[in-house]
Amino acid sequence: MNKKVFVVIPTIRNLDFLRSWRSEFKQTVGIIVEDRLKKEISIPKNCFEKVYHYCWQDIERELGENSWIISRKNSGIRCFGFLKAFNLGADIIVTLDDDCYPVGNNFVKTHLENLISYAPEKWFSTFPHLEFNFTRGYPYKVRNKYPVVLSHGLWSGSIDLDAKTEIDLKEKLDIPSFNMPIRQFIPFGVYFPMCSMNLAFRREIVPLTYFPLMGEDVKGNKWGYDRYDDIWAGIFAKKIMDYLKMAVVVGSPLVKHIKKSNISKNFKREKSGMKTNEYLWQEVDRVKLTKDNVMGCYKELIEKINFPKEDYFKILKKAMRLWISMF
Repeated sequence: MNKKVFVVIPTIRNLDFLRSWRSEFKQTVGIIVEDRLKKEISIPKNCFEKVYHYCWQDIERELGENSWIISRKNSGIRCFGFLKAFNLGADIIVTLDDDCYPVGNNFVKTHLENLISYAPEKWFSTFPHLEFNFTRGYPYKVRNKYPVVLSHGLWSGSIDLDAKTEIDLKEKLDIPSFNMPIRQFIPFGVYFPMCSMNLAFRREIVPLTYFPLMGEDVKGNKWGYDRYDDIWAGIFAKKIMDYLKMAVVVGSPLVKHIKKSNISKNFKREKSGMKTNEYLWQEVDRVKLTKDNVMGCYKELIEKINFPKEDYFKILKKAMRLWISMF
């Protein structure tokens, strides 16, 4: 599979974890998006075939008066990396958090295999092994119908929970690795909580990968919402991918997640968005799309979503319009 693969990593931390990824990323291009005004982090050598390193100054220089649409002090800053990867000719973009480590081999290879697979129509596999998706009784004519454009990898170690759920559990939930490779197609018309810690997607859906404004703006003011950037981006993207019959898989490859965030701080950051998150997806689901391409559908979705009557969402609509104009 002769594809140009770019790996986008947002960070404010030491990048020594990349040493464990050398064998996986040696034929990929790295994009490090440092969530600071100036570059302070050094990147270990020989981790990528080539690497680009960006910070706030680069975002402001390249996007000018539109640089405000990229979040600061939030992992959503990675979408600047998506834009750069697109402009640099990426075929496939992988994004990873800086507290994730490899589990076994074939991380990139498995994401690539996922992204050349095809999903079935109206049938759900009960045995999602990579080589045996279709068990007895699966109609032949519904198999391998729709191209997969997004591969959602899973994790072992610390599971990606919201803070309230994690507090309610009252104990750490640690997920063991599993050896059998898994490829499960997410049904059309069904949403999922997209986590950006282990994600890969094809070039054609980069316009759908805008992470909504969260964390802080360019002046250090809080946007008022946080930690729903990948979740809400996933809702918007899934709506459009479903309509255009583009499929999503979830499962392998895994990463080992060594969680470095604080539960109580996460709860404070998530609290303001809990109520909105309960119904935003329903408003997205109600939208009737009519266009026949990614760009047209994204523009249509922006205008048709019945967003909450808040200043934040008025600004978000403007940001989404500016994002799509960059393609």
